[in-house]
Amino acid sequence: MESTMTSLPYLAAAVMLFTGLAFVWDLRTRRIPNWLTVSSLVLAVGFQLATRGWPGLLFAASGFGAGFGILLVLWLIGGGGGGDVKLMGALGAWLGPTTTLIVFVSSSLLAVAIWFGILAWKFIRSSGSTVPAADSGVSPSPVRRRTMLPYAVPVAIVTWSVMSLKLFAAYGH
Repeated sequence: MESTMTSLPYLAAAVMLFTGLAFVWDLRTRRIPNWLTVSSLVLAVGFQLATRGWPGLLFAASGFGAGFGILLVLWLIGGGGGGDVKLMGALGAWLGPTTTLIVFVSSSLLAVAIWFGILAWKFIRSSGSTVPAADSGVSPSPVRRRTMLPYAVPVAIVTWSVMSLKLFAAYGH
């Protein structure tokens, strides 16, 4: 078994690759494929077992439970997609429960900030129109359809930030 310190770069690379792929896939298709989340979960469990032994299995299981459980509740009440649930479950197996909760809270706050930014941008863009709303046949509302942000985007950004901070704390001077 490796120490956590020597396995950190491998963990960071795997997590950043996983969330990077999810970012791109979710942004392009608004879906996160099962092959990505399930294979990442299997790799995470194997990684935790190889680097931490049996306590690693408990670490992965509790991280999976934290990520999957929170997003499952949100999904059940209509606040996300099934791919988001599996994304956070697999990510939790890599990161463990504490870091998974940090990523969840931070990425949720970032998602809200991005959402407000998108709404503000749409409002600013639409208020500069020279065609009056009554004449154009278009609703005066600056938001014409539901604005959805792929959840893998803020999750990836926060995860990359967290992993970069962990690497800097471990190896930076």
